[in-house]
Amino acid sequence: MPTKAGYLQSREFLFYVEDLAIPALPGDIPKPERKAMWTILQWFWDNPHAHFELQPMTSRSLVELGLHFEGPAEANERWAQRLAERAADIQAALGPQWELEEWTASWRRLHRTFPFEHLTVDLAKEVAAELTRAITLLWPYALVGAPAAKPITTTSTRPYRDRYRRRAKI
Repeated sequence: MPTKAGYLQSREFLFYVEDLAIPALPGDIPKPERKAMWTILQWFWDNPHAHFELQPMTSRSLVELGLHFEGPAEANERWAQRLAERAADIQAALGPQWELEEWTASWRRLHRTFPFEHLTVDLAKEVAAELTRAITLLWPYALVGAPAAKPITTTSTRPYRDRYRRRAKI
């Protein structure tokens, strides 16, 4: 329940985004399984190591949304390579805010962030719409060994990185 000012707590934000996004998925996409941690929600189909993840990070004033590959290094590399092969089309469809990166020595992710001052209902609606769009386009990439179910169509010729970027070491 939002405060009078319209702010949400982290868990309220997570579940509100889910309540908006998952029912809005097209009927031909199977309903994903869900794993909830304190301030993280993950959705997956046949392998929990390949999942969509939503995490509001209040200490950094960012909401992170992405398709994460958090299994064995070799499998993560294969999943990320499948995305990298279609990176130009994927980025053209999702927008330049999305980035494929090597998150750790073994984990990979295609993600974007949303900066915020407060977690609000309006931000939740924006993130939910983006989650619905991302799952609609990318869910086949979260399946073990499955090729993309539908071709990604785009009219953009905007170049994308050759493969994916490595996370800067701090």
